[in-house]
Amino acid sequence: MFPTQSHKWAHLCLTVEGGYQLDWGRTRLRCGPASLLFQPPGQVYGAHISAAGIRCVTVDIDPTVLLGAAEALPDFEPFDAPRRAPPHWLAFQLRWELELGDDLSSTSVENTVFALLVELGERPGLETRSTPPPWLKRVQEQIEDESRQHHTLESLAQAAGVHHVHLAREFRRRFGCTVGHYIRQRRVEFACHRLTASRDPLSEIAFDAGFADQSHFTKTFRRLVGMTPGLFRTRFVAR
Repeated sequence: MFPTQSHKWAHLCLTVEGGYQLDWGRTRLRCGPASLLFQPPGQVYGAHISAAGIRCVTVDIDPTVLLGAAEALPDFEPFDAPRRAPPHWLAFQLRWELELGDDLSSTSVENTVFALLVELGERPGLETRSTPPPWLKRVQEQIEDESRQHHTLESLAQAAGVHHVHLAREFRRRFGCTVGHYIRQRRVEFACHRLTASRDPLSEIAFDAGFADQSHFTKTFRRLVGMTPGLFRTRFVAR
């Protein structure tokens, strides 16, 4: 585990390989390959790196950029807690621009960071709004570990020892999205990593990620990431 630390500036962290667990107060966020995490400035946290290690892209965000977002977008509210963002092609565009490193990269990186902040404000992310009870943490961990398996609200509730209506209400209240949406985002993160790290057929990736078929995979991927899996691979395949 890294010693407890904090950052003066907010930052975005895209995990490329491996993973880690962020401890913020009594809250824990688990981030694996292709996950994107926003951390606000001044927050004290600890991090546990996975046994496989970690390779990530981290960008510190100048306070003037956050201020600019707030001024340009009347509805924009700066986040005051770590926020695990939904997968989006802009995060991989950011990585690509940083690796390219030409005379236009600085401007492109700034534009991409601003666009990501807008996305974070407009789309539901996987954030913990308050410390969940132990039974709900167990549900979250089960989903994280078994996101590619089939789960129903009833089966998860039965394993947790609560009513499925109570689970649905508490999960949305604590994490800001439904159980189904949470699982879809985990599956799409898995697919993003496979698309950029391998040449495996789309049908195989769809099956391994837990989707019923390639058509369902493509539809869900495009809705969350903003482009089809094929286009995503073409643009961001490992160089």
